[in-house]
Amino acid sequence: MKQLKSICMATVVVLAGNTAFAQSDLEIALDNGAERLNADQIAELLIGNIVTATSGEKTFRFFYDSNNVVSGELTNGGWNGVGAFAITDTDKVCVSMAADKGRYRCVTMLRDGDSVQKFNADGKRTFELQSFEPSTGL
Repeated sequence: MKQLKSICMATVVVLAGNTAFAQSDLEIALDNGAERLNADQIAELLIGNIVTATSGEKTFRFFYDSNNVVSGELTNGGWNGVGAFAITDTDKVCVSMAADKGRYRCVTMLRDGDSVQKFNADGKRTFELQSFEPSTGL
């Protein structure tokens, strides 16, 4: 009986341990060879460009101007907004739309082959960036 209890406890510890080591989308992408973009690479992709991005089934367009203003729209209507953005020395892009009331949401950007993706602070993939077109606004 003592041996059975020991085996049961070991099984519980192993099972509980496996859930503690679940990798985030960000960690999985990095483990699979994605490249973390640095601040200069992020600036080159975003500033002065209209960026088309998908999140699930939704497609957005964002314009990042050289004065740190970002404007965005849902391509089929239903949402548009204006806010501020900053590219940090720690290689993140942070955005605060008017609805955020001053709160900045920072993301990490990765390149995986031809794909560029954004990941939130929890490591969840939030956007896949589809195209970058030079422009002066939306």
